Amino acid sequence: MEKVLLVDDDEMSLMVTEMVLTEMKYEVKSVMSGAECIASLKDDHFDLLLLDVELGDANGIELLKQIRKDPDIKDTKTVFLTVSSHREDMTEAVRLGALDFIRKPALPETLIRSVRDALSAREKETILAVDDEPMNLMATEEIFGIRYHIRTASSGEEALREVEERKPELVLLDLHMPGMDGLEVMARIREIEGCENLPVVFLTADDDADTEAEIFKAGAMDFIRKPFVMQVALQRIRHVLELKHLQDSMQEEVDRKTEAITENNRKIQNLSKQVILALAGTIDAKDPYTKGHSSRVADYALEMAKRMNKSEREQTEIYSIALLHDVGKIGIPLSIINKPGRLTPEEYEEIKSHTLRGYDILKTISELPELSVGARWHHERYDGNGYPDRKAGEDIPEVARIICVADCYDAMSSDRSYRKALPQQMVRSEIENGRGTQFDPDIARIMLKMIDEDTDYKMRGDTDGK
Repeated sequence: MEKVLLVDDDEMSLMVTEMVLTEMKYEVKSVMSGAECIASLKDDHFDLLLLDVELGDANGIELLKQIRKDPDIKDTKTVFLTVSSHREDMTEAVRLGALDFIRKPALPETLIRSVRDALSAREKETILAVDDEPMNLMATEEIFGIRYHIRTASSGEEALREVEERKPELVLLDLHMPGMDGLEVMARIREIEGCENLPVVFLTADDDADTEAEIFKAGAMDFIRKPFVMQVALQRIRHVLELKHLQDSMQEEVDRKTEAITENNRKIQNLSKQVILALAGTIDAKDPYTKGHSSRVADYALEMAKRMNKSEREQTEIYSIALLHDVGKIGIPLSIINKPGRLTPEEYEEIKSHTLRGYDILKTISELPELSVGARWHHERYDGNGYPDRKAGEDIPEVARIICVADCYDAMSSDRSYRKALPQQMVRSEIENGRGTQFDPDIARIMLKMIDEDTDYKMRGDTDGK
């Protein structure tokens, strides 16, 4: 059994991460300080160190420097846990040999994949970076040099010579270069024997759909926009190389592992739901009057999704997105959330900011990108007078339109710090009056039908709050 040392001074994060790793059959030791981390590494062997960037008694980067200087523990494989992504921190961490960065809060899929990849890290692979700007080549060497062997070329012609002499594992190729541009270079690479399927990832400052389509149509594996974010670039390169390794593996090996992978994925999906529920509970706990709000909104959204004939997968996604629609309230002061009277204009603006805060928290969860969509746009109005982006009509993502109706129904049908729950007929009238202005008319119609079927006003469940 592989052993993981988990170092995090956030008790909830520590508990959730340990639960996920233990369920996946890793032996986990959890500590909450830099001093305990060093002592644990010296006392026992660990296959992997999961290290929070910011600890109460130490900075994670400085702690890793200390580890790298100690001959007994200097080779410890390390993955960072981080709430933010400061370029300086990540650059220094990569220099120190950190294998990955996991943005908190992380879903089990992200955590397990990163841990598996770190534990099975291969010998350094070679990347050929091609760019006519010397500063860009220097930045590429600085960012990728710890994890990969970097060779450079400043023109298409030089790149072709490099590929013919020593085939790299991947080519990182600037799209726009004088003389031979990136697309022509890639086409010429494909003509070199043994390089027909050599992975190519483009670097481009272009930000339009036509360029993306042209790149993928030409056969590129991916592209990275300049100026690139280090964490994103590292993840994209890693994913491309992983895909290539998978394509090169033997089919019988894939078949042999299929059953085990399926079972692991099932466990991970179950853990994802548990983590999302735990986060939703943390949000609602900030306000005793909204206890259970996130779960109720998710239940209403799920019922509407069923009535809209969404697939089971879509229903599950909508439920998960609705559970975390208010995650941004984690960053709102309790004094504002629990204020019994009218909010000042400044306080109202602070409350409104939970949509953008939630989006920033959730946008890095790649396994379910629409989590951030629900958080950001569930307060948009169908007539365009909502916030934060004043989107209108079907420009508002459908899941956000669903959550908007569910959220408003729960807000009206439950007790709040400033008023008691509204009578059902008043709730119905507000939904009816908001069709086509505040709410998507078709989705509001579904909620009205649900209300009409709920003759005893029982759909709202236990909304006493306290």
